Amino acid sequence: MSKGGMNKGDINKGDINKADKNKAGMNKEFREKNANNLKLLGMFAVSFAVLTVATGGKFFSAGQMKLIAYLFPEMGVLSLGMMLAMISGGIDLTVVAVADLSGILCCMMLKAVMPNDASLPVQILVLLLVVAAGLVIGGLCGAFSGTLISRIGIPAMVATLGASDIILGLAVGITNGSSVKELPPILNGVVSYRLFDAIPASTIIFAVCAGAVAFILNKTSLGFKIYMIGSNKTATRYSGIDDKKTITLTYMISGMLSSVSGLLMCGHFNSARSDFGKSYLTPAILICVLAGVSPNGGKGKVAGMVIAVVILQTLSSGFSMFQNISDYYKNLIWGLVLILVMIINVTSERRKARG
Repeated sequence: MSKGGMNKGDINKGDINKADKNKAGMNKEFREKNANNLKLLGMFAVSFAVLTVATGGKFFSAGQMKLIAYLFPEMGVLSLGMMLAMISGGIDLTVVAVADLSGILCCMMLKAVMPNDASLPVQILVLLLVVAAGLVIGGLCGAFSGTLISRIGIPAMVATLGASDIILGLAVGITNGSSVKELPPILNGVVSYRLFDAIPASTIIFAVCAGAVAFILNKTSLGFKIYMIGSNKTATRYSGIDDKKTITLTYMISGMLSSVSGLLMCGHFNSARSDFGKSYLTPAILICVLAGVSPNGGKGKVAGMVIAVVILQTLSSGFSMFQNISDYYKNLIWGLVLILVMIINVTSERRKARG
């Protein structure tokens, strides 16, 4: 018996109970913090299992997994730009138009600037210059939308809808509705390249973009301001934050991400056209909503976006394996899923508010 009437076993039991309580508290906090991501992982597991069974095991193949990894970055990078706009309390309906215009202009520049019989280092240098030009194009398009919203005061949906028509009109006018073909092979070569013959370069590019957006949102003052504006724009203005500059920068980054997506599309098809991304707008919004990004702003994480885009591409690839499901029905399906998810989210928020 130790001094004070407490033995060593009692002390050890007390420490163990305290540790168990701390562990349980940490687990509960983790579950609450990552509730949406855990739901998404469960949804992915169920979707994957159902598609595997429905296709007689054909869906669960190395070739199908490689195809999903190759295709989802185009939609994923586009959705990251949409996510930023939605967190700020707005929406960016120009993402597809910017991707198409940037892809067209970059492919035209690539054809015009690339020397005949250029060596590999020269081809890579020219491609890097073209990519830089594409980022500038995307940034300028985003600045245009951001200025309409922040400086003039046009609602984001109306401003970006009008800007989308202008940008898409430029893309169609420049090409007369035709494709930009016979591109230098370097763009397709980079996009199609597989690291260790397994990881597509497009997936690596998506990972870099997702990491950059996560860093901006979580580690920079700009990210803090984006969340603040989305949560309460009026309070943010009175706190001294330059909301006009922040919104403009947000849409500029969205435009730059759209340009990257446009280049991935062009590399995938080895050509450029003004309607390549026309079916991506609704899925981009759906991915954001699935990921837990609030349409009202102020909420959303990149981790959820990554899981959501993989789920959507998995479903899209799975549907393609059924010959009786036409591609024309995909927009119908995505629209129905979007409304269903919104109904579930709104109902869930109302229940939390009552509780």
